[in-house]
Parts: sequence; structure tokens; C-alpha cells
Amino acid sequence: MTVFQPIRFGKYVLLDKIAVGGMAELFRAKITGAQGFEKLTAIKKILPHLTAEEDLVNSFIDEARLAALLQHQNIVQLYDFGDMESSYFIAMEHLFGKDLRHIANKSKERKLPLSLEYALYITSRVSEGLDYAHNLKDLQGNLSTSFTEISVLQTSS
Repeated sequence: MTVFQPIRFGKYVLLDKIAVGGMAELFRAKITGAQGFEKLTAIKKILPHLTAEEDLVNSFIDEARLAALLQHQNIVQLYDFGDMESSYFIAMEHLFGKDLRHIANKSKERKLPLSLEYALYITSRVSEGLDYAHNLKDLQGNLSTSFTEISVLQTSS
């Protein structure tokens, strides 16, 4: 197993890799600024071997444009978008706590299913975020059906 060493990425420091998906990799990072300012963030970058794939790059750019419009308590906030080191990236809110995969795995290990109340709570919060995204209008006031194409929770890649 390779140990991840923090890497400077413009005004960000990539602290560790959280996940890798089919199109992108996700890092826990911090933004640094004047007078010791630091804020924990998440950085999503297109996988290096896919940066020349025009369709994937355009899809990533579209995701960033759409995600920038989303302002909901159950959807991570997008902070920044850019092109650095020959790769596009999205900087977004970093959420603290355990992810659902971790909780599900622990539940499976203990052979205890998630309680109905907990499962319904999670489902209702995800549904609220999805409903908001699917009914959001773009800056011209048009209902945007393109939101179905982005990952509202930013967990799959």
C-alpha cells in the first residue's frame, strides 16, 4: 500500500486521496492563504489519463457549471473550478463525519441492519436534495433538466 504524501496544488494542499471513480479522483485538501488562513476542502480532479478525452472533459465542465447553481443544505457547496497542471478540478465543501459506505460496512460486519428510522432519515435527506436539484431553474429562469446528469452528493467520483 502506497502512503500518500501531501502535494501542493496551486493554492491547495492535497492531503490524502478519498476515492477514485471512473472519471475523477477525490482528495481531502486544504486551501491556504494569507496570515496562516486554512480551510479544509475536497478537490475533485479528472483522472490524468482522461484529460485528453474531450467528451469527458466537457462533461466535467458541465458538472461544475451546474453544481455552481446548487444552494441546498443537503448538497455540498462548490467553492472553485479551474484548470491547473493540465487538468480541470472542482473545489468543494468538505463534509466531516462518516460516509454512508462506512456505516453500511460496519452494519454488515456486526450483522445488524440499519434501523428503519435511520434508513428513512437518510433517504428523506437525499430525496430533498434531489428534488431541489431537479426543480432548480438556471440563471435564465428555465427549468434545467441537465441536473439529472450530475452527482448531487458528489460521492461516486
